[in-house]
Parts: sequence; structure tokens; C-alpha cells
Amino acid sequence: MPHFCDHCGLPADDGAVAGEDGAAHYCCYGCRMMAETVGSDAPDDAETDRQQALLYRLFAGVLMAGFVMVFSLAISSGYGFGALRALDHEVGTAHWVLLVAAVPALLLLGAPVARATVRDLRNGRLTLNVLFALGTSSAVGVSLATYVRGTGPIYLETAVMLLALYTLGRYLTARAKGTATRVLGRLLEVPDATYLRVDPDSGDSAPVAGEALQPGDRVRIRAGDVLPVDGEIVEGRSYVDESSLTGESRPAVKGPGDRVYAGTSTLDGRLTITVTAAGDDRRLAKVERMMRRALQEPPRLAQRTDRIMRWLIPGVVVLALGTFGVWWWLAGFAKALYVALSVVLITCPCALGIAIPLTLVVGLGEASRQGVLVRSGRTLLDLARTSAFAFDKTGTLTTLDAPSVRVRLSRSSPANHLPARAVATPAAPDEAAEPSAADHLLARAAAIERGTHHALATAIADEADRRNLSLPPVRDVQTVAGAGVAGTVVVDPATGRTERIGVGNEDLLDALHADCPPDLREQAADRLEAGETVLYVVRGRRVAGLITLQEQIRETAPPALHTLRTDGATLSVLTGDREAAGRRLASALQIPVAARLSPDDKVDRLADLREQHGGVAMVGDGINDAAVLAAADVGIALSSGASVSLEAADVTLYNPDLRLLPWLQHLSKRLSRIIRQNLTWTFGYNGIGLGLAVFGLLHPLAAVAIMTVSSLIVTWNAFRVKRLPAPPATPPEDRPGTSTDGDDRPEAP
Repeated sequence: MPHFCDHCGLPADDGAVAGEDGAAHYCCYGCRMMAETVGSDAPDDAETDRQQALLYRLFAGVLMAGFVMVFSLAISSGYGFGALRALDHEVGTAHWVLLVAAVPALLLLGAPVARATVRDLRNGRLTLNVLFALGTSSAVGVSLATYVRGTGPIYLETAVMLLALYTLGRYLTARAKGTATRVLGRLLEVPDATYLRVDPDSGDSAPVAGEALQPGDRVRIRAGDVLPVDGEIVEGRSYVDESSLTGESRPAVKGPGDRVYAGTSTLDGRLTITVTAAGDDRRLAKVERMMRRALQEPPRLAQRTDRIMRWLIPGVVVLALGTFGVWWWLAGFAKALYVALSVVLITCPCALGIAIPLTLVVGLGEASRQGVLVRSGRTLLDLARTSAFAFDKTGTLTTLDAPSVRVRLSRSSPANHLPARAVATPAAPDEAAEPSAADHLLARAAAIERGTHHALATAIADEADRRNLSLPPVRDVQTVAGAGVAGTVVVDPATGRTERIGVGNEDLLDALHADCPPDLREQAADRLEAGETVLYVVRGRRVAGLITLQEQIRETAPPALHTLRTDGATLSVLTGDREAAGRRLASALQIPVAARLSPDDKVDRLADLREQHGGVAMVGDGINDAAVLAAADVGIALSSGASVSLEAADVTLYNPDLRLLPWLQHLSKRLSRIIRQNLTWTFGYNGIGLGLAVFGLLHPLAAVAIMTVSSLIVTWNAFRVKRLPAPPATPPEDRPGTSTDGDDRPEAP
């Protein structure tokens, strides 16, 4: 089971540092120090006292180290400034005072490093702790030997300053990592609070903790509350702040029948909801699991860096020992130790260890702020190399809404094709002449489509809700790939009478061996020519009617495609719709469209795009997009789509604004650039510093100072990701749950 750092949340499997109690795990010594000295936001009193004591110890150690360094300089200057470069000293009274001052600093700052080193050695790991302890203990050991002999080199001030700089560097780095990952944590935070669970029969309410709520419970949400569960509103209206999931700053209007999700909050109204998902089944919990997976799955570049790290530390030890041997032969023991210590310290790969993870954490946090969930760090960097984007049409580039739904019946349908109560008036081409028959057919189609997360199905189900139709029970619903859905409708629960209903495109007729009356074929051809989407409703083996929908191009699609095209991306649309619909979309958006494609055909077209252009990203939302999303180098799904497509996708857009696509690629390119800069700087300063150290031109204190500054530079550079301008605000048409009539203020609850 993977472990994550209990302070910053980064993976802590390799080289994990255990806490004092053995229960906590940290990714580095700095995170452990931060957790044990600063702790959580609201610890208990005993924990606060312990943390204050540790914090006092840390500051006291750093102050003592500074005093030792100043005192050492004073001693050396007493012998003349030339003594500052001398390696051998006659031990006098002042040096004994220096020893007395250095011991507390060594104990305060060195004890945690020593414990971590012993633990790592017992586990058979060579880590940064081991490397650093080797250098400082060597300096202390040689100094103590000098005190015994009465003459020789003294490195006490070097040892305590090494510990002080190392401790401060780790502290600041851990603080930066914690800051970055807390951004992600706050997005997923649901505060502990008490809610009112309502008895649907008696109407009585009782307080209950959020974690105790279960699916089916009815709960009352007050204005200002953060929702602890996913649910469906049964009573009340309110503005709901969904920025934690969608990144959209403008609140959405929610009322009866609308879905609400854990982590969002009501602003000015009281709601009563029925719980649909709690605990690990909430959308918020799924988002958190995907974010954890993103942190756990490093990109290929990070894997190569990890392999370098595994060989680097043993290599540094071997190099230091070899350098020590050469310099001992050339200039004696004291100079050899001086040079070897510099080699160990300048090659500590602290900056290398954070160059990629910290940058990715900041990038994932920025994506989450905009309502974009990225499944892995590898995906986030792969987008920078993506040169082609392929789109699904319906539900991705175009939208459908309930008011555009029309039900059309056959002019020549015999009476026995619909219930007697539904044919009391003469048949006519559409629902205006035969409302009860149209509603009857729509209710059965909506019942079949209810569990299908496709834009067409959602529009049909929403229209049935808008007409307040009662949907019959269904069973054995199956998806016919590239054609539609079919299932069994329970017409009369008392007698058990059922009907087989199918809803889909013309290919569904062949799959179900269904006949279509000629006048319905004519109506379908007319509606298709008019640019509408046509679905056939099959009862048994005969088409009973048509459902037509008018698609609208999503408002954010043209600017998003324009930006991608300006950035040099190759664009195309892969759709299962008819050729005529594809031509109209191609003309409107100036984009190549391949129509009448089955899911397998889409995968084949994607392979052709990859062969011609390299990396390909696929953007879709339906069940029929799952295979092509999984086959793409980067699969991007809209959160309104089918769950199977969300599982197959590498990126999920909880904010449906398509302008996030070029923004996300810009973020990916900036991340890649900053990571390359961090690695170039890290390897560059290590290489130059190592050369100086091997030739005896680098003081150990300068080595550790450069190492600390390097880590801070890498940290600062990683946070430059946050300077990427945010995408434009989402237009009203793309905000789920908002109206577009100019005034969407909810009614008073």
C-alpha cells in the first residue's frame, strides 16, 4: 500500500522518514521537522506544548551555531587573518571555550539527523541523511582528535554551521511543499459540522454528523453550509458555490431535481436534499483518489531522475573516499579531509530531489483551481508534446437542452401501437396534435435513457422532468455500441406486462431488426436536412416515433479551437453522427469532420492521426468515447459524461469551458520548461561545484551554502508556475445549473 507524507502529501515510499512515534511517515527530514515543530492547524494542548518545545530547540540550535561561527572567526582573527586559511591550530583556552559552545548546538541540531541516519542504515538505505551525517561526523571526529593531540585542524564551526544551514534549508523546502499541497487539500476539504436529517414520513429532524449520512437519507442544508455528501435537491433553491470542483467563481443556481456535490456550499438559501452518495462514493472522494494517484505516478523524466538518485549517493561516497585518498597522498590527512568533506556536501542532491515533484504539485494545484483534474504527473507533461486534438461532436463541441426536444409520431400508426388512452385524438405529425401519445412515448424513452450519461440522453430525461412525466420502471438496459440503448419497460407492475423499447440512431433499427413507417422516414429525412439530430424510438420490432433535438455549438468551442490552431495544433472531429451533420459542423467551425464512425473506427482514425502528427489528445464525453479516450496519448473527458469515459480519461474537466484546453497545454509547456530549468541548474551547479571541490578550491561551508541556495532557487522557480494567467471567465451558457436569460437570481426559499 503506498504511503504519502503526513505533512506535504507527496509520495513517501522511497526513503520515507518515520516520525518519533513510528506511526507517521514523511517524505524527507524537513517535512518531519515541520510536522513536529509546527504541526497541524488545530492540535490538542499536549501536542502544542511538545511542538513549541521542538521549535524552541530548533531556534536555539541555530542561534548557538551562529554564536560558534562568530566566536571561531574571533579566535582566528586573534592569530591574524592568515590563520583563517590555516588548517592546523595549537589548541588553546579559546578553543576549549569554542568546544563548550559547540556541543549544545551539535546536540540540538545533530540528534535528529543522527537518528534518521541510524534508521536508514538499519533499513539498508543510503540516503541524504547518511551522506550528510558522514560529512558532519567526519568534521566533528577530526576536531575531537585535534583536541586530544593538542594540535591539528578544527572543524567545529564548520560542522555546526553545516547542520544549521542544512536544517534551515530542509525547513524552508518542506514549508514550500506543504504550502503547495495544502492548496490541493483545501479544495477537497469538508469541515466537520452537524446537519439535520429529516424523516420523510413524519417531517421530524434530528442532528447528525456529516460522516454518518448514508444514501437515501434526507438532509437539510442551511445557507452557508458546505455539503458533506452528494445528493439531489428535493426542496428549496439557492446559489451554490461549486468553485472547489469546477473552478468557476460565479455561483450556480440550484433547485429541485438538480444534483449537488460534497465540497460545494450553499450561499443564500436553504435546501433539502436526498443523499445519493456518501463516503468514498462521493465525487469529492473520487477526485481526491485521482489526485493521490497523480502524485504517486511520476512522469518518465522523474523516473529517470529517481534512477540517477539511487546511483548518485553511493557514487558520491565512492568519489569522496577516492578524493580523500588522493589528497592524503598529496597533502596529508587534514587537507584530504577538508577536500573530501567539500565533495560530499556539494554533491548532496537535495535540489534534484525536489526539482520535479514540487513543480508537479504546484501545477496540479493550479489545474485543480480551474476545475481540471489530471490523473497523473506524466499526463500533465505529455500534454506539452501533444500536437493534435481530436473532438467528439455531441456533448463536447455542441450542446443540447430540453426545450429543443420534439416528439414526432407516425401519421399512419394504427391505434394498437399506443395505449387506448393515448390515442383519443386523431394522430398528427408531432406532439402538438397528440400530446398524450407523445408524452407516453417520451416517458418510455426517458426511462430507458435515464441511466445513460450522454448529452442526447440527458436532454431527453430533462424534457421528461420538465413535463412532470412519471417514468415507468425499466430493466435489462443495454448499450448498442454506436447505435443507442435498448431495454425492457415495465408497462403494468400489477400484471408484469413489459415492452421492449429502444432509442437510438438509424443503425439501431438494423441491430433490433425494426421496421420504420415510410412517413416517419420522410419526417426523419426532413429533420436531418434541417440540421436536427434524430433518434428513433422502437417499440418491439417497429418504430413508434421520432425524438428530434436541435444542437447548438458550445459558446466556448470557437475561441478554444482558434487558440489551439494558433498554437500550431492539428484539429479534427470524430463523430458517429450523419455526414450532413458533420458537414454543417465543419462549415461552422472550419474543422475537418469524420462522420458515421463506430467506436472502433474512432480508434483507427486516432491511430492515423498519431502516425501523421505525433501525440494526440482526444476530448469526449459519451460511452462510445471510452475506447478512443483510453487509446489517446491524453484522453480528456467532460465531467458531465458517462462514468466509463471518465474512468478511461487521463484528464477530467469539471468546468465545461473548452478554453481550458489551450490553457492546460500552456500550463503543461510551462511545467516542462521549468522542470528542464530546474534540472539544468541542479546538474550544472553540482558539476561546477564538484570540480572546484575535487581540486580543493571550495570550502565546506561554501558547499553547504550553495546547496541550500540551490534548493531555494529550485523552490522559487517551481512556484513560478502560478504566474500563468487564468483562462477567461466561463460564459453563462457553459455554467451548469445557470440560466441564460440575464437574471438568474433564485427565488427566495
